[in-house]
Amino acid sequence: MIGHNSVVDKPRVTTGRLASVRNGRVKAEHGEAEEYFWSALMEPLSLAAEIGEADIVVGVPFYNEFDTIGHVLRTIRRGLLKYYPSKKCVIVAVGSPAGKEALKVAKAVSHGEGIAQMAFLLDQERISGKGWAVWAIMQVARTLGADLAIIEADVKSRRRDGQTLGLVPEWISLLLDPIETREMDLVVSRFARHYLEDTISSHVFYPLLAAVFDCPVHDLGGGQWGISYRLLRAFLQRAPLPPNTEVGGFGIDAWLVTSAIGYEGRICEANLGIKVHQPSVAKAQLVLTQAARVLFEQAFIGYQHWTRTTEANEPPLVQPLPVFGVRSKNLPDEVNLVPQQLVHRYQQGFGRFRTLFEQVMPKEAFAQLEALSEADARSFSFTHRLWVQAVYRLVLAGAFASGFATGDIVNTLVVVYCGHLASFALETQAVRERLKTLPDEEAEHLVSLEAERKVELMVDEFIRQRPEFMRTWELRHEALKPIVPNVTYREFIPGVPLVVPSELNTPDGGTATANGVYEGIFNNYKQQFERFVYERLNVPRGAGSHEIAERIKEFLLQVEGELGDTILTSDLSSVEGTRQAVDVILHYFGRWDVLAIDPEMSSWLLWRTPPTYLITRMGYSYLNELLADYESNDILALASWVEEHDYKEQVGALIKESIRPEHFVRTKLKPLVMNLDEFPSLAEMKETPSLSRIAGRMVLGNLHKGMGGELPRLRYLTTVAKNAIEAERWSEVWHRFAEEKKDFAEKVINALEGHWGKVPLSAHNFFENGHQRVFVERLREMAWTVVKDNPEDEVRKNLAEHLDDIADSYHLALTLPDGTFIPCSVWTWASYSSKGGTGVPTPLSLHVERDWSSRDFITAYYTAAGGDEAEIDNKVTELMANGREYEDLALLLFEGAHEAKGVVRQTYPSEEQPPAQNLLRFTGNPVLAPIPRNKWESKYLLNPGAIRLNGRVNLVYRAVGGDEISRLGLASSEDGFHFTERLSEPIFEPRTPSEKKGCEDPRLTRIGDRVYMTYTAYSIPVAQIAIASISIEDFANHHWRAWHRHGLVFPGFTDKDAALFPELFEDKFAMLHRVDPHIWITFSTHMRCPWSRKEHTILAGSRSGMVWDSLKIGGGSPPLKTEYGWLLITHGVNHDHTYRLGVMLLDLADPTILIYRSPNAILEPAETFEVGGEDSWVPNVVFTCGAVPREEGKDILGAEDEILVYYGAADSLICVATARVKDFIPGVTAVK
Repeated sequence: MIGHNSVVDKPRVTTGRLASVRNGRVKAEHGEAEEYFWSALMEPLSLAAEIGEADIVVGVPFYNEFDTIGHVLRTIRRGLLKYYPSKKCVIVAVGSPAGKEALKVAKAVSHGEGIAQMAFLLDQERISGKGWAVWAIMQVARTLGADLAIIEADVKSRRRDGQTLGLVPEWISLLLDPIETREMDLVVSRFARHYLEDTISSHVFYPLLAAVFDCPVHDLGGGQWGISYRLLRAFLQRAPLPPNTEVGGFGIDAWLVTSAIGYEGRICEANLGIKVHQPSVAKAQLVLTQAARVLFEQAFIGYQHWTRTTEANEPPLVQPLPVFGVRSKNLPDEVNLVPQQLVHRYQQGFGRFRTLFEQVMPKEAFAQLEALSEADARSFSFTHRLWVQAVYRLVLAGAFASGFATGDIVNTLVVVYCGHLASFALETQAVRERLKTLPDEEAEHLVSLEAERKVELMVDEFIRQRPEFMRTWELRHEALKPIVPNVTYREFIPGVPLVVPSELNTPDGGTATANGVYEGIFNNYKQQFERFVYERLNVPRGAGSHEIAERIKEFLLQVEGELGDTILTSDLSSVEGTRQAVDVILHYFGRWDVLAIDPEMSSWLLWRTPPTYLITRMGYSYLNELLADYESNDILALASWVEEHDYKEQVGALIKESIRPEHFVRTKLKPLVMNLDEFPSLAEMKETPSLSRIAGRMVLGNLHKGMGGELPRLRYLTTVAKNAIEAERWSEVWHRFAEEKKDFAEKVINALEGHWGKVPLSAHNFFENGHQRVFVERLREMAWTVVKDNPEDEVRKNLAEHLDDIADSYHLALTLPDGTFIPCSVWTWASYSSKGGTGVPTPLSLHVERDWSSRDFITAYYTAAGGDEAEIDNKVTELMANGREYEDLALLLFEGAHEAKGVVRQTYPSEEQPPAQNLLRFTGNPVLAPIPRNKWESKYLLNPGAIRLNGRVNLVYRAVGGDEISRLGLASSEDGFHFTERLSEPIFEPRTPSEKKGCEDPRLTRIGDRVYMTYTAYSIPVAQIAIASISIEDFANHHWRAWHRHGLVFPGFTDKDAALFPELFEDKFAMLHRVDPHIWITFSTHMRCPWSRKEHTILAGSRSGMVWDSLKIGGGSPPLKTEYGWLLITHGVNHDHTYRLGVMLLDLADPTILIYRSPNAILEPAETFEVGGEDSWVPNVVFTCGAVPREEGKDILGAEDEILVYYGAADSLICVATARVKDFIPGVTAVK
């Protein structure tokens, strides 16, 4: 719930602030409408800024109700004065371009002192409508930090039997008290209506909201609202403008409720008695059409929310909403309908939309609807069952592409509504006729009760049919999903996967890809790393990883010495020397104004919860003695370092109860340097404790002799400066909370409690990295100041230059081609050394480089999709306010990121595995070459699939001729090295449009009595994986016409390197394939194509840095069964685009489990025919599609068994290499 340990941006609509949605419909209307809106709001928002803040805003959207708006405003004033005399209140009236007369009346109403008023027009047709007016009112309320009530401009009052009916001052209390005193977020008005009044709400929206959204709002069209500041802020942060035309009009009511449901706001109803107004039939139909459009769209957007409330096959247990106020016993005005007119409208409408009815409705329902189109008005009966069927089918048609315009679907809903309402009116007339002998008032009361019963029966029918509706919804929603989950991950730091959608839509209709963003950032990092290492540190270009690491360490030791010779000359082992060092650091980094709790409040906290352990530790007996020597804020900060967790919880509870924005004051950050003997916990230089963050203090300790590692001054410089910057940035958070006014204490406590994020893309890590980025900016300024203080000092000049180098390299880290990970950050090296680390800091021991690359990545990706970094910063602050900074930002920013669950593995084998031995090349390579006289294979031969059948090794190879189209040929051999049989014609050729440019890279697997071949069907611009099969008998007899094409596995999806397992797993086929840049594994209960959208897992990914498989990795040969697991020969590509071979081992029972992955390549281009020359197709390539046991008849291979690996060399020739099983997986076989 909003403000109650909830995230205010729950609905994951799309990426970007003003983004497009499905079917090309524009959600945010940019351009002139936006310009007009903000132009119209300039003066009102300026006036709101002058007012400063308010507790309550009451808004009145109007058209031109000049005859009623004055009474409405005066009644509002009386309500505010009566119920909220001590609150600061503002009344805001906002009208359409037609509202000039009403505006004059509104401005003439005097509210006296204590209640501010503003009234204005949105004087452009593009921003005309109830929703636009409500949006303007919400923007004003947000600026003022106020809760909001909305009252319509056309509601009236009248006297009856000595009491006032309709609009009364009590409405203000009923709409706002649930927010002010009961922590509700949305208050929906509910009126005592005649059973034929506002049937749009009672017959359409009430049952739909109850059954689908599990939120039984009775009177969506009531029009009076209470909205908490928490909720309206959430609304406006997601949508600064009405998302579409309907929400800008009468669809605003449906949007408010459904959005509040999505935000998990607390919703209640308020009984407001009788609604006295002038109903309009034309307006009612417009309300239905606009609200229905909004409901269709919100149902789609809120799908994740309302489907998680209950299982698809279970009806929801609908709980009534809290209701405030007593239901009126006064009879509402009677409403008369003419059922015959409604029947006529239905029958006309059915004829007009007959085609839509026929295609959208089930056959039985269509037949009933058709029969009603010809029925006599006296016998017209539209059952609840038929009504619910029709509504659900139209909701599905409106939410999903159905081939019909949304306007036609909505108009069809109006037609069905007329039919059902006609039947309802006829039924109530019949009841009234049976009761005609009773007094009118008694009869009307009984008819009203019967009508209510019928409405509730209708709701029950909506609930009863919901499971079928849900099942149909899920099927259609599933069909919209990508055929392969739109998720991936990339690593900048080994073992730290950043999980995001594979691609995102951009505002201009294009696509941003995670791979593209990653490559751009990585290449930039690589260039910066090489510039730092080879140009700034002068490391030779051919130097190994050890030499590079040593040179970085030498450089940092040099800077450590320069600091000791110039600005940090004091003794860090003494308290006084440490104080001097801290003062110097703060002098050079500057700007230490912070927001801190005022001394009076901190003193009050201490007296309420004395820090007894601290008092004793420091040699005092009583708190007042300690206060005589230390300021109260000093004591609060020190207590956070020594007191137990229970003490901090007690202080936190007091802060939550008592603290307000005025208790924070601007002050200078004060460092407290304490003796390490008295405060040993300071030795580890941990994160700043929570109470220090509000005390405006930075607590530090001196270093004992021999502590601090090899870089103690750099460690102190980075830590002190970072902690000071952290205090500044936390002050910005306190300032933001204070500006928002509401729930200040709760937000402070939530933020102080920490909530560290375990995932790399957590909001916590994003915020923490902000400190480091400011540190780098200040470090550059420090470098300039160091020289300015003494321009002639050469040591200072060198130090300044080196500080610039430290700033340039602060975020850099790279895995070198030999697999060695090299970080450059001074923070990482100094911290690692201070904790006793030796050698090069390990990937999982650092956080600066991790958080820096994570922030760069998610920011660049979000920006490419139409967002900006400021939006992410705002979201992070919101999460902190709600105590949820542990949340994964990718899940909040990117629609579809949740699909990663189950697809992306959380852990992969350690990189520290023994290397596999190299493959041994056959000395007679190449074993197959092009034949110039055969046009289809005259240029290149490559990438053969291999299978043993009938004592021979059969290679199905890819061949390319002068037309550059790939076809598949066959060669066979008894020994696997000398291919004595080779067919002169292809055995498999392109036949379908998807194969226009060729059939590539075949892989052969025997399953039962058939040979299954996976291959790449290529037609510009898409490469897709396909399956074909042939019986073993037909293969052996060369009956190539017997090939059966199963089809494309994932139609329309770019994919390669498919290979089938020869066995089933829990009665499911398994296939490896390469979704760039990773190897995936997918399961299917059948071999029909396409395969299911479900059961996908990323098996292994490209690794970080410059290693041999860092750009992408793919499967090679189909898996071979060994005693140790499924053996898989893979290929990997580095950033030089060199193809090499590697090896993996998968679990026998569960092939999604990766047991071993070779850290090294087992074959790389070295021979002339592999490196390639002028006659080669693609240089520097070794690529395999097939491997077989050297011996016939082995179902399970042992350690000593030999394997023949066939590969394409430079995409031009075919070669073979060998190795034993134990050579591939030395560590695994040794353990076995």
